[in-house]
Order: sequence, then structure tokens, then C-alpha cells
Amino acid sequence: MYCFFDIPYNNERIPPMKKHFKLLLCLLLAVIAIAVQGCTNTTTPGEDTADSVDTTPVVQDLNIVLDGSTEYSIVIREEAADSVVEASRSIMNAIQSATDVKLNWTDDYVDSGKSAPAKEILIGLTNREESLDVLQNVRYGEFLIQPVGEKLVIAAWDEKSLAKACSQFVNYIKRNAQSGTFAIPAEYSLQGTGIDHLLPMPHYGARDELVEFIDLADACYMLYANNTDLAEFEAYYQVLENAGYTRVAYNKMAENHFVSYVNDEMIVHASYLASGKDARVTIEKKYNTDIFVESAYEKVCEPTVTLVGLEGYGGIEGTVPGTFYGNPIGLLMIFRLEDGRFIVVDGGGMADETVSLIYDNLYELAVDKDNIVIAAWMLTHAHGDHVGGFTMFTNSARRSQVTVQNIIHHFSTNEQYKNCNDAGRAAETRPLMRAYKDANVIKAHAGQVLKVGGAEIEILCTSGELEPYTLQDHNTTSVVFRVTAQDNSVMVLGDASYVTCSFLVKHYGDYLKSDMVQLSHHGYAGGTVALYDKVLADVVLWPGGVGGFDGGLEPEDLRYRESNAHAISLADEVYVAGEAVHTLTMPYTPEDTDKAKIIK
Repeated sequence: MYCFFDIPYNNERIPPMKKHFKLLLCLLLAVIAIAVQGCTNTTTPGEDTADSVDTTPVVQDLNIVLDGSTEYSIVIREEAADSVVEASRSIMNAIQSATDVKLNWTDDYVDSGKSAPAKEILIGLTNREESLDVLQNVRYGEFLIQPVGEKLVIAAWDEKSLAKACSQFVNYIKRNAQSGTFAIPAEYSLQGTGIDHLLPMPHYGARDELVEFIDLADACYMLYANNTDLAEFEAYYQVLENAGYTRVAYNKMAENHFVSYVNDEMIVHASYLASGKDARVTIEKKYNTDIFVESAYEKVCEPTVTLVGLEGYGGIEGTVPGTFYGNPIGLLMIFRLEDGRFIVVDGGGMADETVSLIYDNLYELAVDKDNIVIAAWMLTHAHGDHVGGFTMFTNSARRSQVTVQNIIHHFSTNEQYKNCNDAGRAAETRPLMRAYKDANVIKAHAGQVLKVGGAEIEILCTSGELEPYTLQDHNTTSVVFRVTAQDNSVMVLGDASYVTCSFLVKHYGDYLKSDMVQLSHHGYAGGTVALYDKVLADVVLWPGGVGGFDGGLEPEDLRYRESNAHAISLADEVYVAGEAVHTLTMPYTPEDTDKAKIIK
């Protein structure tokens, strides 16, 4: 094809009339050429015709309800959380209320060899490709609602964000649906945030891997990824660093790996449990992480461990007059550190006497009696016979006579407590932690190693490591940790249940070997033969009363219960709390005996 252009000739312009004629001629020739090309374009059979056919898919509105009927179903993940079930039902009810049409409601199971229906409303982490496709564009803590083909996808990585998405979609239904009709425009899209402080958490592993987010309470959320491996976990270190995080701690316990990172606002703690091949990543507001680092100190005393006797302050009277079974008032242990500071474990129960027991024993052990400093107050769990003493002390005048630097706990969620046999006193205890204005409140996670005054506190298990297991026994929420000073190690079990003990054996094995062990749950129940076999302690610290130890509980003495008897059989010495105060200087070497020596 040829075309004429307006160009100068011998530096002279073509006259305007001629210029217009030439332009018209050019356009005419172009039209003819196109027409001829269209008429003469032929295709050999079998030749690709893609360039000549418009294959752009037609994007159509989603007619969820049309003419008083529907082909759509609401689909959720198998074994979805109760909150997801509730949120999905709210959408079903909203559509039915507005249109008088009820959608089918089901999970995402599809028989082998069959395909999923074409028209679905997908809610949450379903097994459909469309759910995963949408999740590619969603950060942790966000939600996104948009059509994909003939499906409507409501996607979020966590339950709270998903619930917010469903709530907002319900509002959209109320505004736009009417009797017999509800359509969603093809271009519809709604994106928002459910949990703001999840946004800074980088994605773990491949983006198309399903992960779960679990609320651990106290504005702490945990990502749970199963079927991972160490290589994928270690690759996450670089992901965190690329996102602006700085490593503050790394620990290896048995074959398990633990790492902590911080940025200006948040702290991320990640763990890899080799036996389960799963990873857990928690994110929460940043706190002072100096306790993770060994700091210089002046040694002013030898470290000690003290088991405070609590016999006689209330409790349940045994079958023998004047005896009490078990521990009538809970657990109270005190570690004195080389620099003169203390670690306090729990504090006993809700009795006025516990205030004096805590303070008087601290005063007796203190090097500087005018400056009593509790480096770490460890709260194993929220039962009243453990946090009650902390409550009573904090509400007393004695509070002003001590300095508390760190409070360590791992209280569970209200939802988990509802599943338990009782809720304990978490609700009352949480605000009291803030009464110590300068104290660093730390939510404990397995793998953390707290370093204070020449001692180390290894966190071995919290209820967070048991998630997504549904707790049934409040004692399962006990934080299990080990204190090591002067190469002497003391395993503190709190009221660790069978579930907790099984976790410890599975994931740590021989790493649990310790010099001393606090017998679980005052000897009532808890503890296992398998656990005490691995701890293999030479010294047993029995926090229960003499009555329980000697037979206040029928039909047998507590000491002869299988797990208790096994722990005692392995030991050289057993210290029974009773009314006594037992203080052992570390490193402590027990008397070597053929049969355990009982000290009351």
C-alpha cells in the first residue's frame, strides 16, 4: 500500500487544496487495502487461527439468586473452626432473609473422581483452587472478597479477618439483595484488614501452602504450618531479615530450633519441632528483649532453690484427723541468683498468709534486705492455688517493698478456658501484672531462654505449642520450664497434665535430663512414668502437703501412684513441702542412697 504525505518540494509548500485532496486519497487507499486484505485472507485447514478469533472470556455478573431460585452453595473447609461456621451461616441467613431463598450449606469435601460444582460461595481456607488464587493477593491479617469465574471467594488467612469479611459482606447483602434476586457485579471487590499487627509478619514458605492462624490471647497470634521441614524453616530467617527484622536470639533444644526477631514495633518468635515437622510463628508487640542476652553482673552469693511449705492454710481435710491431702494452698518456689536477685515461681493460693510467706522468705534469703529484686516472676498457670499468692501479694502493701523486673506467663484464650474443666483466675490476674509499672510482661513461648544473674530459664512447653489441640484440662495450660544455675538444673512442671508430659517426651526426649524435678500437680495427678524416666532426677521436690504424701487421699497414698512412685524410685532424696522450708544451695549433691531419703 502506498500513501502520499504532505512534504515540502523545493522548499515550497503544496497548495492547501492539493494537500486536502492528497489526504483524502491516502485515507481512501487505506480503506481499500484493508477491505482487500480481509477478503483475500484464507486459512489452511488445521492452521492456527488464534490471531483471528477473539478468545477473551466474557466476564459476567454472579446471579446468586435469580427469579426466586439459586444454583449456588456456601462452602467452608472441612473441620472449620466454630467462628467460620458461624460467619458462613450469617451469610446464608442474610441471603435467605433478603431473597426468601435458602442456599445449600456444605463443606469442601468432593468425592474422588468428581469435580466441585461450578457455582459456589467459598468461605475461608477451602481446598478449591479459587480460594488459593485469591489468597495470593492477601497479606496476613487482611481479607479479600472477589469473584473468580462463577465462584465468589471470601478469603483470609485468619479467623478474625475472615469473620470481619463475612460481616461486611452481610451488610452488602442487606443493601443490595431483594426478594427473589441477588446479583454480584463481576467487577466487585472488597479488601480490608482484620488484625492490623499481623500485617508485618512475612509469609511463611510457599504462598500456596495452607497455614492456620491461632489467637493465643494477649494480642499474640500464632501461624501454624504443618508438613514443613528444617530447610523451609531456616529459609524463613532470610525472609524475616529482608522484611527489616533483626535476630535477637537463637536456641536449639534437642533437634528443635527456635529463633526470635524484632523490628521497631513487633517481636516474632519462630519454632520448628522436628518430631512433628511443624512450624509455629508468633507475632506480638515488642517488649524489652534484654533478658534474652547474658549481661554482666557481680556475684554476691551462691545460688539456691527453695521449696516453701504451705501446709495448713485451708485445704481439704483428709481421712486422718488433722491431715490434709494434696497441697492445700498450691506451689511456691524461690530461686536466689548469684547477683542477689530472685526468680519466684507462682506464689501459692488465695490466703492472707501467702503474702507473708512470699515476703518473709525473700527477706530471709536476700543479701541486700533493703533492695529485694525479683528478676523474673514465673506464673505457671491461672489456677487460684498458683496465681492466688501473686494476687494477694500484688494487692498488699508488700508490693512497694520489692522490685519486679519481669513477669513471665502464658495464659490461654477465653475460648480455650471455656473448653477446659474450669477457667481459673486469668481474667483477674492479667491486669495485676500491670500494677508493677516498670515490669516487662513476657508471654512465654517454647524455645525462649531467659538469662538472669548467672542462671538460665529454658521455656520447654506452653499451651501454645499444643495448639490447635482443644484443651480440656486447665492444668494443660501449665508453662513447663527448667532453671539452671551452677550447672544444676531444676525442672519445674507446675500442674503439667498427661497431654503436656506426652509433648515433652515426644519432642525433647533425653534432653529433659535434670538434677531436680518439681513433681507435677502436687502429686494428685499429672506427670507420667515416661516423663520422669527422661528427667531422671536425683532430687524430687514434692510441693504437696505431708497429708497427701502420707495417705490423706484414699484409696492409696499419693506417693504410691504409679508416676509418683517411679519418680521417687529414681531419686536419692525427696523433699516434701509440708510446713517446712527447704533451701538447697546450688550446685547441690544429694546423699547417695539405695532408697530415696524422705525429708519433711
